[in-house]
Amino acid sequence: MARGIYLDNSTTTRPSLKAVSKMMPYYNELWGTPSAPHRAGHELLPSMTESYMAIYKLFGAREIDEFVFTSSGAEAVNQAILSAYFDVTLTSGKNHFLTSLIDEAPSITSLDRLEKFDCVCQQVQPTKNGKVTAESISKMITPRTALISLSYGNGLTGTINQIAEIATLCRERGILLHLDLSHAVGKLYFEIANIDAHFFSFNGDHFHTPKGTGGLFTKAGTRCRPFILGGNEQGGLRAGSFNVANLVALGQAAKEADESRDLLCTEVARLRDKLELGIVAHYPEAIPFYCDQERLPHCTSIAFPGIANEAMLYSLNRKDLFACIGGGSFQQLSQILTFCQVPEAIAQTAVSFSLSRETHEDEIDRAITLIAESANQLRKTWRF
Repeated sequence: MARGIYLDNSTTTRPSLKAVSKMMPYYNELWGTPSAPHRAGHELLPSMTESYMAIYKLFGAREIDEFVFTSSGAEAVNQAILSAYFDVTLTSGKNHFLTSLIDEAPSITSLDRLEKFDCVCQQVQPTKNGKVTAESISKMITPRTALISLSYGNGLTGTINQIAEIATLCRERGILLHLDLSHAVGKLYFEIANIDAHFFSFNGDHFHTPKGTGGLFTKAGTRCRPFILGGNEQGGLRAGSFNVANLVALGQAAKEADESRDLLCTEVARLRDKLELGIVAHYPEAIPFYCDQERLPHCTSIAFPGIANEAMLYSLNRKDLFACIGGGSFQQLSQILTFCQVPEAIAQTAVSFSLSRETHEDEIDRAITLIAESANQLRKTWRF
């Protein structure tokens, strides 16, 4: 793919070249399976251990916390939710589950499926500041609430949910808490050992790991149930031939994410702010959202009143600038903003831009020019 200006890093990131190169020996030379009782399996174990250590370090997990290597973040989310169903609902009768109206497809659709098994699944309304609060959750929990499943932060708007307060509420009420860290990992400083939740999922390709990688941490003391049944791979928590190449790539990407976290928290946040200010300076009608809120450092959503976001996205694509309006695992950005009390006419003009550690300042300078050009051109010809 020609590089262009890629500002859709909340959908996926370019795989690390080092991570990709580290995969190659496991296709050509070290192609055994780690569960085999001979040297072809045993010789894989040192690199697997090194990779696990890097992943645990990035997430700030304890050695006693359980980790399942998955094929995606979506699989990890499903495993967390079904673990709660099997371990809590079927044993205690607590059949009430919560997520938010602005959460992503894996949580929402997995909970929808549980309704076929006599569960009650509801979605919490976010505030006008774009986040989910403990207060809004407290109004919806019941004595039968088994699990709350939330994203740490929203990958389209950048808003961060009220995690510490929600975790405290769950502890006090005896409710399991699942957090999806996909958009926060490598971008914020946190240690899951210090977060009072039970399940932590992530999608590897959000921090420069090749696609087909994800994971689920389960805090010690909480039971994780297998989602894919079969053999005893990964301690019986996920059956199927173990993809050593992808684990090694994830371990390498985890090392790089840990090393570049300062860059994401400072320089990439500065470039994000520069993008917002530059767009407004060149197109004063633009409306960046949630600039006064605590946000993820790499993404922003900006409305261009009077211009349909599909038209803006198409125009930018023609200029080799790649952005996002939702879709895939995301809900539509316009729907998310509408849930956050943004007027529908404004919400339908919003576009999300997300940066990465590979985003350069000259790309942001060029992006400001291209976005302003598209907005001015469309404003003359488009009435929405």
